[in-house]
Amino acid sequence: MQRVYGVAINKGGQGKSTTVTTLARLCALYGARVLVVDLAQPGTASTALRDCWPNVPHGLFSELLEPFTVLQEQDLSHPDDVLAALDALHLPVPLLTKPSWGGGMMALLPYDEGLGQVNRRLRSPYVIDGILRTVDSAFDIILIDFPAADSILQDNALLATDRVLIPFVADASSLEGMDATLRLLRRGRDANARATLGGIILTHCEPRNKRAGDIVNTLMHSGEVEGEPLKERLFPFAIRQSDFFDHAFRYGEPVWERTQDQRVWAGYVLLAEWLLADAGLDGLLANRRHAALLEDDTRVMDTAAVAAGTGTGEARLHDFRLVHAPPLDKGA
Repeated sequence: MQRVYGVAINKGGQGKSTTVTTLARLCALYGARVLVVDLAQPGTASTALRDCWPNVPHGLFSELLEPFTVLQEQDLSHPDDVLAALDALHLPVPLLTKPSWGGGMMALLPYDEGLGQVNRRLRSPYVIDGILRTVDSAFDIILIDFPAADSILQDNALLATDRVLIPFVADASSLEGMDATLRLLRRGRDANARATLGGIILTHCEPRNKRAGDIVNTLMHSGEVEGEPLKERLFPFAIRQSDFFDHAFRYGEPVWERTQDQRVWAGYVLLAEWLLADAGLDGLLANRRHAALLEDDTRVMDTAAVAAGTGTGEARLHDFRLVHAPPLDKGA
């Protein structure tokens, strides 16, 4: 199975769905075949991709899961049953391909309100994993937008995931959400789940916020938390605070359609490149084009500089790549 990446934190407002959809668009731009699995109420990831929605009939994600509510706790779904349900519902939904993607594509298992009812009746935590194992040969990357609260759907997401990415806004109220997600990962390890922590990405980063800098500095000098070495898992680049992300969501289009300022999405380009390399898709990194083709002078949010509270917290992209290539240790 190719890499399945879950984007998770047990707190809203951290940029989880923005991270999922921006990564999906960028990976497709590099030429990857990407599946987005939207399990997070109220379906923000599905809404944010509405510029790519085709006018084709399809069933609901909750209808796909419904037949498997009869499975008991340790039961696995049969591939033939999964294929029959997918075919009957015309899922996943193939999203419209952009000319600049050069062979890449996106598909979606979209959120719907019926998932809440399915969540109350689902017993087996292996249903999502069974579905993704059935379709994995059609995709290079699978991105799961995790539910924000403890639930059987969250357990399903965890047991289907290879790597977990945690988007994190550096404020005190977000620390509890990170702790809860790290505890979820530990419980998964104790239950022999395969999911590991891929990394923590700072979002909504405002370098002139001294309190945020203090929190980042604490993370960079912390030891292990719930068995995870946070300093080693903190990405060296960050996502800057920008109202253009809100504008992009409002219009249902990528952020680079709302602004020409490459600084806004530069951190996501670096995150997409880390993800592709981590998934063994290094060959796609030569396909930098369109929004992923950043100028060498583009300013990137530097996590260490944000923690130190020095200057603007930025680094020139060319210099940053020299210091931080290869991106991160793949041995998480």
